[in-house]
Amino acid sequence: MSRAARLEGKIAVITGGASGMGRASVRRFLDEGATVVAVDVQARALDDLDIPADRGFTSVTDVTDGPAIASLVDRVVDRFGRLDVFFNNAGVPMEATPVADVTREVWDRMLAVNLTAAFLAAQAVFPVMRAQGGGSFLVTASTAGLRPRPNLTAYNASKFGVVGLTKALALDGGADKIRANVICPVAANTPMLEQFGYGTHDETARLLTASTPLGRIAEPEEIAAMAAFLASDDATFLTGSVFTVDGGRTI
Repeated sequence: MSRAARLEGKIAVITGGASGMGRASVRRFLDEGATVVAVDVQARALDDLDIPADRGFTSVTDVTDGPAIASLVDRVVDRFGRLDVFFNNAGVPMEATPVADVTREVWDRMLAVNLTAAFLAAQAVFPVMRAQGGGSFLVTASTAGLRPRPNLTAYNASKFGVVGLTKALALDGGADKIRANVICPVAANTPMLEQFGYGTHDETARLLTASTPLGRIAEPEEIAAMAAFLASDDATFLTGSVFTVDGGRTI
């Protein structure tokens, strides 16, 4: 199936859609024919997406707010009649910090955005997908959810947790043809990179590429390409799987 038509007719929600990998995914899904609802808390950046009115809309929604996510799902279904793909991509980084110095506020924030948000989304989305005969639930985790990094205790825990959650969702949804898969990127060329506290954007990139066989960090569009594949009918027999998009860093 051609790239231009692979997602034709599919209705997709992408959280964290205003920037980075989410923004690239919004563009990729639109390019492949999907109708896209882009979700974020950054209102101005969402407006800059300029999604055509007949191809979707944007929503300023906090992914940690269960009732707000449920309301968004209802709005999508009311408008388009179905919801084929929910890409739970929103996430927050953690500045490298020794465990003894990690505050409860940081711990709670990591779990709320990186883990609990996916649980809340599944609660809202699974009944819709079950009633319509299936769907694709995608989650952005991290290579830190497979191989923990030093001084990122809360971040590592949140990403390991969301990998386990998504595998459990694959079990729960299988009989209803709901596929749940995880994308684990290595650090990507986005504004989030320097927020890990390892230095500037370029310094952090050099640090990470030193242990990456392909010799560079990921581009957001490469994560978007994996998401589009998993959302498509080319991936109908894939569920409960973890896909590393990491240039070989977890080898």
